[in-house]
Amino acid sequence: MFHSRVTQTLAFVPVVVVALLVAESHSFPTQHAAPQTIVAAQLTLPIAMEPVALLRILNESSFTTTEHKTYRAYEHAATHPQALQACRQLGGRLALPTNQEEDLQISRIIGISFVSPQWPFPVYWISGSDEQEEGNFIDSVTGHSLNYINYEAGQPDDAGGEDCLHKSTVFPGWNDLPCHYKGEGYVCEFMDE
Repeated sequence: MFHSRVTQTLAFVPVVVVALLVAESHSFPTQHAAPQTIVAAQLTLPIAMEPVALLRILNESSFTTTEHKTYRAYEHAATHPQALQACRQLGGRLALPTNQEEDLQISRIIGISFVSPQWPFPVYWISGSDEQEEGNFIDSVTGHSLNYINYEAGQPDDAGGEDCLHKSTVFPGWNDLPCHYKGEGYVCEFMDE
């Protein structure tokens, strides 16, 4: 059924179709991808809309994990310290995945991009910094050591004084950037009651 919808939609919204095929190939859960596919396939989009903006439509804005946490991505340009403060003001904290499942949930809500993996690419801050001791990344909120890490190959590299962690819509692993860099957004974590 998915492929017949893609064929019917191909002439009207080719960018959406490409995005959906890539999303499916990245093993997004069917229960989340299918409803988004139907909604996205019926959209009439301006030709000038960029693929990154289009993909934001295809991904949920929040996701609840099995650990009773809700993650929400905010697309507000912010530095790492601003992201920490924003999440606190919203009643949560800057997200820090503690296992692979949580890391994948965050990747799903920020989505994927079809931009070239050349700089600059979309950056979403997560909790983690080695500002206190170079090479020793800790939770920016609690100051505790990281029990789970998922660094991108060759990262963290501290190139140019990079001390704060982020996730990207281009690469699945974590990277470090200067804490004062203004990323596209951040991910907050809220404990479910």
